[in-house]
Amino acid sequence: MKDALERALSGEGFFAFPGLLLLAGPDAFGFLQGQATRDLRRLGAPSGVLFLNHKGQIEEAATLFPHAEGFLLAPWGTLSGLKARLQRYIVFDRVELLELPLFRLLHADGREEVAERGEGGLPLEVFPVYALLKGVPLLGDIQGELPQSVGLLHLVDYGKGCYVGQEIMARTEGKEVPYRLVGLKALRAGEVGELFLEGKRVGEIKRLERTPFGLLGLGLVRKEVPLGGAVTGGGGEYLLLPYPFAEALWSGQRSSG
Repeated sequence: MKDALERALSGEGFFAFPGLLLLAGPDAFGFLQGQATRDLRRLGAPSGVLFLNHKGQIEEAATLFPHAEGFLLAPWGTLSGLKARLQRYIVFDRVELLELPLFRLLHADGREEVAERGEGGLPLEVFPVYALLKGVPLLGDIQGELPQSVGLLHLVDYGKGCYVGQEIMARTEGKEVPYRLVGLKALRAGEVGELFLEGKRVGEIKRLERTPFGLLGLGLVRKEVPLGGAVTGGGGEYLLLPYPFAEALWSGQRSSG
């Protein structure tokens, strides 16, 4: 696994995620335009899209691929979760949601494509650590959060018209949100939980991963808490670092932690 992680971090190889959703039918464009945060008229290449709830919080996320019969969606979470999210909003829309035995290939150099086969891919067990180190969002990291708080505002196209969550996005356009994602480096190992500074709750740990470079994690922390300081939570203590992590953190000397 260590060799596979090294390959991925150096930009070699790809991860193959099985299962894509085809959204087809006469109303496919209008339906998806009313659900996704991206303006479909502007997308001509594989692009990340978010699906929000009425509070503007992220429910699902996917990579969208153009398709001759409609749109292909590769979930960042589960295929069943993405399908259920879309099905909730189908009323009189003439659309179909078809599960296809295709693969989303996420190359370590950042490219994405659709393939019929996934042989030769890097072990999927490596992906959570790779994603943490490289700043690739997992659905579990961002679910329930505002796009602004988790650094995904570039996946929101303002001015595209009405979509689920658009009213909240319009109200918060140009405004500061109180939280941001930070990297966590364990000074003393703990568990996922709330984070505190001098006894005051300042955020939460979203994820912790044991890596060849020590115990690292991802936190959502109030913006007034300075980077470079330490916070406590879940029985541990963590140094706050910029996120995505600087390459020097994972390209230098390994830790036994």
